[in-house]
Amino acid sequence: MNRRKFLRGGLAIGSGILLERAGGLTYSSRAADSRIEVLLGEEIATINPSIYGHFAEHLGGVVYDGIWVGENSKVPNTGGIRNALVEALKRIKAPVIRWPGGCFADSYDWRDGTGPRSKRPRRTNF
Repeated sequence: MNRRKFLRGGLAIGSGILLERAGGLTYSSRAADSRIEVLLGEEIATINPSIYGHFAEHLGGVVYDGIWVGENSKVPNTGGIRNALVEALKRIKAPVIRWPGGCFADSYDWRDGTGPRSKRPRRTNF
């Protein structure tokens, strides 16, 4: 479905709802019997912070030279990951960092990142 067709459909539905509320449209449908209730005064449960977290997408130099500088880098690092970043994430108490994601996740298989580095497959992400 293209974006224009989606927007047109959304506008048509929204217009129908507005006309109905104004009393200018009557129709018979199961949707007319539906309702959404927003309970502003209700308490909600705590969401486990491990469900949500931070997402690192490689835009420009975010991952390479940003997060990952390499073990032999002059930039202070632990195991190739920039120390300043780790300290900043500790300060904001980031529960989870998800990477790879977005375009990187299209062809990523977690098994490719296990075992000796020299034996790990190299894949081009198209």
